[in-house]
Amino acid sequence: MKKILLSCLTMASMGVVAQVSYNAGFEDDFSGAIYGQFGGGTQAAAAACSGGFGGQLAIASTTTSTGFMIQFNGISGQTNNGQKANVTAMYKKAAGVAGTISLAYMVKDDVSGLWTVTPFGATMNVTTSAITTCMPLSGEIPSGALTPGKEVGIGVWFVKSSGTGNIFVDDINFVQESVATVPGCTTINAPAAGSTVNGGNLKLAWPHTPTAIGYKVTIGTTSGASDVVNTVVAGTSLDTSLPVNANLFAKVVPYNLNGDAEGCQEMSFNTNSTIAYCGPIISTDPANTYPISSVTFNGVTKTSAATPGSPAYEDFTSTIMPASPGLSFPLNVTGTGLGANRFGMTVWVDWNNDGDFNDAGEQYFTTPANFVGGTGATVNLTGNIAVPAGVTNGHKRMRIKYNFSSSTTALHGALATACSDMLNGQVEDYTINVEPLTSVPACATISAPLNNAINVAPNPASLTWSASVGASGYKVYVGKASESYDVLDGVVATGVSHSLNLDPNTSYFAKVVAYNSLGDATGCSEITFTTGKKLYCAATATSTTATYERISKVQFAGINNASNTTPASSGVGYEDFTTTPAGKVEQGKAYPIIVDIANYDDLDKVAVWVDYNQDSEFTADEMTTLPSAAVSAGSISIPGTAKLGTTRMRVRLSFGSTAPAPCGNTTYGQVEDYTVEVFAPGTLAVSDINKPKLSVYPNPFKDVLKISDVKDAASVIVSDLSGRTVAEMKPTSELNLSHLNKGVYIVNVKYSNGDVKSTKVIKE
Repeated sequence: MKKILLSCLTMASMGVVAQVSYNAGFEDDFSGAIYGQFGGGTQAAAAACSGGFGGQLAIASTTTSTGFMIQFNGISGQTNNGQKANVTAMYKKAAGVAGTISLAYMVKDDVSGLWTVTPFGATMNVTTSAITTCMPLSGEIPSGALTPGKEVGIGVWFVKSSGTGNIFVDDINFVQESVATVPGCTTINAPAAGSTVNGGNLKLAWPHTPTAIGYKVTIGTTSGASDVVNTVVAGTSLDTSLPVNANLFAKVVPYNLNGDAEGCQEMSFNTNSTIAYCGPIISTDPANTYPISSVTFNGVTKTSAATPGSPAYEDFTSTIMPASPGLSFPLNVTGTGLGANRFGMTVWVDWNNDGDFNDAGEQYFTTPANFVGGTGATVNLTGNIAVPAGVTNGHKRMRIKYNFSSSTTALHGALATACSDMLNGQVEDYTINVEPLTSVPACATISAPLNNAINVAPNPASLTWSASVGASGYKVYVGKASESYDVLDGVVATGVSHSLNLDPNTSYFAKVVAYNSLGDATGCSEITFTTGKKLYCAATATSTTATYERISKVQFAGINNASNTTPASSGVGYEDFTTTPAGKVEQGKAYPIIVDIANYDDLDKVAVWVDYNQDSEFTADEMTTLPSAAVSAGSISIPGTAKLGTTRMRVRLSFGSTAPAPCGNTTYGQVEDYTVEVFAPGTLAVSDINKPKLSVYPNPFKDVLKISDVKDAASVIVSDLSGRTVAEMKPTSELNLSHLNKGVYIVNVKYSNGDVKSTKVIKE
């Protein structure tokens, strides 16, 4: 069988006749609800075996299999009764494509929307040669295969082996048997009546009854009861879980749309104290099995052969590994790998000893949030097995599955269930012995930060420690004096790390105490460490391909930094230029800033933050917004209260209608960080202020401002002290600025080599 998505599907209401028959000659409305196809299907005259049209399947180089079907839901006035159906169809083909062709029935899964395709009847092998004479297909679908109430179809299925070309299908004809009576009874043939079998997993089986479309199965601990199993089965077997040491009564009652079989007899059998599990599990590629070589759980290690081609299943249940209720224990699995191929593992534990791994809390590493995988010649996989708190003492079965699994978001089928066969991996079963705790855990050892560490990042600071065997959790203590824990006083952590925000440049003392239900570890030692300067918040852009906007140059107070200068190259969302020459500014002065933008967009915005109080935060009063332009120019006024010394400047380019923020991610844009040194007024030499600068006169001026150096100038931009551009003009030695109001302005002249010279002017 094969599961596949249908390329086109239309639903319609079902009718009232309790059987379905149809002659599909592809002459009627092809766009309606009757015809379904799985890719490449069209109505074509070349496909006709009778009449004017047939169904054409175009087999492309990427096609593996496809087909046509007649959908029961599209046939008005008829109802699927689930009975057997006799089917015929005709086919022919063009040259170029080879494969197999057969009849098939299709059933849609209500949840996933996938169709299960089941071929039946004779399978015809076709070569690349053309078949120009229509050839017949015939077969019978057994009762029960076409489940009433499901979306089902009947048609022709092609599986390609090579080539490309067209497959032609026509005259898909079928008729369901009409049945007016209930089916006869069946007899359970496995297990045998009166036999004794293992508890746990059992396959109950019985022969098919003609005209039955399903079977009602009950198993109980007394005659006529159904307290163990009460279900409906479409096929002729049921995998179920049975209690141990029990006398059980089972009955299977066939049914169809006319009712249940009458007078069916139950049988009885017994279970012993042994718990059976699903199996045998085999490999679909046994010559290329990549096995597990080592398993360690809670200090117990079992090694086995690492030879490719090893058995798909190995029983190591004689290896007993200890555990205790309510605790988590490390599991380490080593497997044989193959280069860059990703292998993964899944684990099941039958905590309630019912012979299956289906109960809540019995599956590990089976969801994307906790997938475990790795690559290499040797693959080392680790995870934790949490033992439920209410588990009874005694032996429990643990199953470990290891297999190739390329995806990090979906499990390979071999790993998806405890009972599925393997592809090229291995399954190993072990025994976990659940026993009560007998002692408190040992102390945990803090691994980060190290004792006496300095310059530890304070926001956040992360404490990590080693796991303690037998610990159900850890109590974390942090304080500013030894044995005085005023920051964290026994805060509980279930993992082996804890993050918290601490003060910068401060000494701290910390310890971690493991505990379980019997009490706390004793004699645990503390460490001391000293935090460093607070870290600045992270900021970046996530879409940075060559066509998107990015910062290409920043000029400010001696900073003259070009970046992302190659138009065809992709940028990065964040760049740290804090080690480049710092900008030098004085308290109470204003300095021009120019930010060049590559791939500028009208919705691009530039904002600049300078951490004036050196508290490692960017606040609203430290922000300057520049005007939107490909060359965004403005002025930054340094407060007279700015703290002297070295601090951080952040330049952010962002796209959109909202104002830029100093922290976090944006989709488009870029963030660059720089260093700025703040000096007292008059400290910097004249040559260090406003470099490079212009020679202008007169200053102050009334209407016309003269510039001494306009050779090779590309543009002139005049902005007010808020950074707003008030004039932009071609370079000339005399600038007519009569339209400006009285005030202070910044004149920026940009030259063809990329340099910018700026100066402050006053208009009277």
